[in-house]
Amino acid sequence: MHEFSIAEALAAQVLRHAPVGGRVREVEIRVGALRGLEPEAMKMSWDAVTHDTPLAGSVLRLDLRPWSLVCPACGRTWESPVPFETCRCGETSPRPTAGDELNLMSITVDEDETTAEEA
Repeated sequence: MHEFSIAEALAAQVLRHAPVGGRVREVEIRVGALRGLEPEAMKMSWDAVTHDTPLAGSVLRLDLRPWSLVCPACGRTWESPVPFETCRCGETSPRPTAGDELNLMSITVDEDETTAEEA
């Protein structure tokens, strides 16, 4: 399950960027279709990796990007939740394309009350 190793790397990145004294409440990532991530497996891996860490209890939000398809017959391009779909022109073998991005989009943090009072 490659979701576990991705969750480990993501947790390390979040810990590097999260402000000291703040509690990470939510982490959002954008995932390209070529990554083939299973959302439930990713969330379970996140919970396992962050257990007993400063990230424990944080919620992982996934922005799963759709497949992009290109029709070799008519040149049409469109997005689809599945990699194989018949084109409107009748072509049954459009070429699936998609990004392989895996980007950390945002970290939502609750500031430490003592840090906020000192500011």
